[in-house]
Amino acid sequence: MHSKITLKNGVQVVFQKLDGYQSVSIGAFIKTGTMYETREENGISHFIEHMLFKGTKTRTTQEISLTIDRLGGEINAFTSKDCTCFYTKLLSEDIETGLSLLSDMLGESCFNEEAIDTEKSVVIDEINMYEDSAEDVADDLLTALVFKGNALGLPILGDKNSVTSFTKDALIAYFKTHYRPDRMLISIAGEFETEHMLALVERYFGGLQQDSDTRLNEPEAPTLNWGVVSKYKENEQIQVSIDFPGISYEDHRNYEMMLMTNIFGGTNSAMLFQTIREAYGLSYSIYAQPTFYDTVGTLNVSFGVSKENLNEIFMRLAEVIQTLKRDRISAEQVKAGKAHLKGSFLLGLEGTDQYMDLIGRIELFHHKEKDIPEMIAKIEAISEKTIDTLIDLSFGSGECAMSLVGEITTKEAEYLYKKFVKAIQSTL
Repeated sequence: MHSKITLKNGVQVVFQKLDGYQSVSIGAFIKTGTMYETREENGISHFIEHMLFKGTKTRTTQEISLTIDRLGGEINAFTSKDCTCFYTKLLSEDIETGLSLLSDMLGESCFNEEAIDTEKSVVIDEINMYEDSAEDVADDLLTALVFKGNALGLPILGDKNSVTSFTKDALIAYFKTHYRPDRMLISIAGEFETEHMLALVERYFGGLQQDSDTRLNEPEAPTLNWGVVSKYKENEQIQVSIDFPGISYEDHRNYEMMLMTNIFGGTNSAMLFQTIREAYGLSYSIYAQPTFYDTVGTLNVSFGVSKENLNEIFMRLAEVIQTLKRDRISAEQVKAGKAHLKGSFLLGLEGTDQYMDLIGRIELFHHKEKDIPEMIAKIEAISEKTIDTLIDLSFGSGECAMSLVGEITTKEAEYLYKKFVKAIQSTL
C-alpha cells in the first residue's frame, strides 16, 4: 500500500517503493482541466501545460529537454477534463534531477511573450490535426451535445478563437489561481530510499508559494442531454460515436460497469466485435468503454463504417443490445470477465510510471479503494444482479446521444438516430 503525507504549504505527496526496479517515476498532478474553465478560458489549461515547457528563470526550453534527455529519461505532460499532470521517468539515481526540474517548471516558469505567440501557432496546428481526424471530431461533437451548457462539453484544446485571445496576464492569473500548492499532488513510484526522497520533495516543493487565496467553486454537475449531431466531411468512412447513460466515480458499481462494458464491447471476444466485425464484416474496429466523472458518466460505443453499411450496422448494433437486455450476462461470463479485469489491471502495473499514475489518481480523485488488494477484492465481489441493474440503466430506456462525421447530411443522421432509438426500445 502506498504512503501519503502533506507538506506544510498544502502539497500532497503519495509514494510507493517498488523493489526490484531501477527506475523512478514522478508525477505532479494539478486539479485543473477543461471542467474548471469558462467558455472564454476554454483551452487555457492545455495552453499552460505547453507553456511550462517554454523556459524558467534558470532553464531555457532546450535545457528543460536536455536535462532529461542526457540521462536517458523521459518527460511529458497531459491535460484532461479534470486534471493536468507533468511527469518524468528516470533511473532511480537521478530522482533529484526529476524533482528539481518539475518544481522549477511549476514554480519558476517565465510565460515569455514571444514564447506565448509561438505556442499559439503550435496549438492551432494541434487543433487542425484533430480536425483532420474524423474520430476526434466525432468525440468532441458528442461531448458538446451530451454536456451542453456545462464545461465538460468544452474541447480540451479550446478553439482557434479562444487560443488566439490568450494574453500573458490571463495565463498568469489562471496559473496563480489553479496551480497552487493546495491543489497539487506529487506522486512517486519506483526504487528510492524513503527518507532521502522525502527530504528532496520537501526541498523542491515545500517552498512553493500560495499566490492566490481565491476560493474555487467546484464545477457544476452536468445533466446528460440526448439527441443527434452530425458534420459533413469528405471521408472514406463515416465515424460514429454513441453515448448511453452511465455512472459516476462515486457510484459503488464502477467495477461492474467495467466488466459489463468489456463483455458487451471492450475486447476482441466481446459481443460487438464478434458480431459486427467477425460475423458480418461491417467495421474494422468497434469498441465500447465507460467514462467516469465526479457526478456523471456514460457508456460509449465508437466505430467507423462505410456509408453503404451504415444502416445495417445500426440494426446489428441494436440486435446486440437487445440480446444483452434479454439474455443478460451468465455466471460463466462473469467469471471470465473477472479474470480479464484482474489480468489487464495487474499487467497494466508492470512499470513505475503506471504505479505512479494509479496512486496519484487514487488520492487526487479520492477513490474509495486505496490499494491493489482492495481493488482486486472489489472485482471478486462483482455480482450478476448488480450487472443486471447496469444493463437496464444504460440500455433500458433507449436514451442515447449520437454523433456522425462523414459524407452524411443532417436529415440522414436524424433518420438513422430515430430508427436506432426505436430499435433498441422495442421488446424482443
